[in-house]
Amino acid sequence: SASPFEGFAERNNWLGAPVKEDVFGQAMLGASLSESLIKRWSVDPQVNIEKEKLGSIFDQLEDMDSQACLDKIVELSKLNFL
Repeated sequence: SASPFEGFAERNNWLGAPVKEDVFGQAMLGASLSESLIKRWSVDPQVNIEKEKLGSIFDQLEDMDSQACLDKIVELSKLNFL
């Protein structure tokens, strides 16, 4: 997988691994990300990557270690608050 998040998404989407039972899923929940946001993003939607600029969530998280990936997800979640 290209990132810890993409690896999580593969486990969640293909294997049916619950967010709460996945190590990276637990980290995201612990960072106050909602389970609904995590699930929406696990299918690689276009999200705000900058103000008024969209891009693939997976592309934004490539080639990062777990902590950097988690930090970036939290940052991006603030641009995509519903």
